[in-house]
Amino acid sequence: MPAPAVPVIDLRARRDAVAAQLAAAAASWGFFQVTGHGIAPALVAQTQATARAFFASDPALKQAVSRTLDNPFGYYDRELTKNLRDRKEIFDFSPRGETPWPPGMPALQPALQAFADACHALALELVELLCEGLALAPASLAAHFVPGHSSFLRLNHYPTEDLPLPADAPPPSPFGISHHTDAGALTVLLQDQVPGLQVQHDDAWLDVSPVPGALTINVGDMLQVWSNDRYVAPLHRVRASTDRARLSIAWFLNPGYDSVIEPLPGLLSSDATAHFRPLPWQEFRGLRALGDYGDYGEEVQISDYRQ
Repeated sequence: MPAPAVPVIDLRARRDAVAAQLAAAAASWGFFQVTGHGIAPALVAQTQATARAFFASDPALKQAVSRTLDNPFGYYDRELTKNLRDRKEIFDFSPRGETPWPPGMPALQPALQAFADACHALALELVELLCEGLALAPASLAAHFVPGHSSFLRLNHYPTEDLPLPADAPPPSPFGISHHTDAGALTVLLQDQVPGLQVQHDDAWLDVSPVPGALTINVGDMLQVWSNDRYVAPLHRVRASTDRARLSIAWFLNPGYDSVIEPLPGLLSSDATAHFRPLPWQEFRGLRALGDYGDYGEEVQISDYRQ
């Protein structure tokens, strides 16, 4: 019997049908792929080409725009997941102006900004549909993202060989990225055609095979809290690249830093109490980002806020 596959949902279908399909996928998988998303193929191709040009540039140029403990945006090649070094390099872009930009690459910022804008609009639409799938008003979560949010765009490059790093660098993971959940609300992921992403489903690790023209979506920790466990933030990981380098680009939809996350009142009743105590997003995001940057002990999880 073939392994089950992550659902693929066409967003051009009737709205109530789409909302129901998204809700079912978010509840059972926490992962789905969407077609008919409206992001132009030309914008996708331009963003991928610009990202590849950055990662192919001189190592000194990339290191010159490295992120720091005080500024989590820019280039980094030693990010940790589960206190093991990922086998990848990244560039994080913040639309709020905190990103250092490499000289001599004027196309990078406008390309990333255009793609981030398109992903943000899509992510907000998906959140509205997922609220409808819970029989809630579409705008139930809007106040957490408008007028301010803390979302960001990440370029991921998985080379076929380990990056040259100092001897005192953290130990490498056997994976491109070790198993984890995403901290925020929702992730919009553009995969290239090189497989590697896997999700844990029914206690098995299954490939999230790229679908041409589709974007891959997964539920984050905050949406699991808001939904009071109706939706699940799934464990996922990326296999290390061996024969072909892999590129992916992720938009992490995150609430505003002043947001306090707790189960939505419309999902609570005498028979359904809140599974989580109020969770300050800035506190949670800060602790998670600290663990990504260095080994500062056990990584914070939403289970720490269960009640």
